[in-house]
Amino acid sequence: MKSLRFPRLIQITAVCVTTLLFQAGCKKDVVPQNDVPKIPSLTTSSVTNITATAAFSGGTVTQKGSSDITALGVCWSLSQNPDISANHTVEGIITDVFTSQLTNLVPNTPYYVRAYATNAAGTGYGNILSFTTSPVTCDNSVSYEGKTYQTVLINTQCWFAQNLNVGKRINGSRNQTDNDTIEKYCYNDQETNCNFYGGLYQWDETMQFITAPGTKGICPEGWHVPTDADWTTLIGYLGGDSVAGGKMKQAGLANWASPNTGATNSSGFTALGAGNHNNNGFESIMLFAYFWSSSQDIANPDYAWSLTPYSEGKDIYKGSGFKANGFSVRCIKN
Repeated sequence: MKSLRFPRLIQITAVCVTTLLFQAGCKKDVVPQNDVPKIPSLTTSSVTNITATAAFSGGTVTQKGSSDITALGVCWSLSQNPDISANHTVEGIITDVFTSQLTNLVPNTPYYVRAYATNAAGTGYGNILSFTTSPVTCDNSVSYEGKTYQTVLINTQCWFAQNLNVGKRINGSRNQTDNDTIEKYCYNDQETNCNFYGGLYQWDETMQFITAPGTKGICPEGWHVPTDADWTTLIGYLGGDSVAGGKMKQAGLANWASPNTGATNSSGFTALGAGNHNNNGFESIMLFAYFWSSSQDIANPDYAWSLTPYSEGKDIYKGSGFKANGFSVRCIKN
């Protein structure tokens, strides 16, 4: 009788089955195309309303990608590939078409800008555009509400060279209110002091009851109440806190009490010792000048940042002033 060879047949079959199972088990998974994470696609809008320190751009979202957009805006820089690691806006409302304002730009400087949008997969960017900010122009004077104010160009900033004197005088015993009339204090309730030293304004009146830094407030069109950053730029250009006061103060003793230390007015800013108004009444004429900024003290909501040159020093003090006090106002060109 012939011997059977089933074991070899079984062995061959087992090898084949094992090989098939291995090949099936190692088969690469295919991810459906629709499940691949995708960043948003968008285009950058033209740059418009270019001034010395600001401009507008924006974007149009053409595809939101694989998930909802969580942030969008524009980014800009001096280099050719701006991204969100540097200067950028964040729009509060997510829309397919949006506009953003670029701020704190340097005059007469080339910039690159592009729109961006971010979702869970990452950040997509629009096409890169370039533009150049306008040079600063500073006319010798500005007419506003029937008065003419001298101006001065200090580095890249155009400032009023006189304290603002606009509005209707009210007595220091009253608060300036949110109405259709700009209200001011005059030192010792005398209009002649406003004619010379300018008006004294509470912060809310200065801002016309708007809290955004850099707002126009009681300044003329094309000008704004200086931000804390505007003042910092000025002080830095003049050599820092330790010497800027002297370079900003009018020289001599006509409008400052002795000794008027270090006063040269080399900047042309011509700060006068206008004093202030506070809970005690009018104080410190010819001893101190107090200038509002449009920047609130975030840690103290009843206060805003201010700048104070004074008679006995060439330095300048930057502090947080009580909003209800009456301080001088200078305007800076947009």
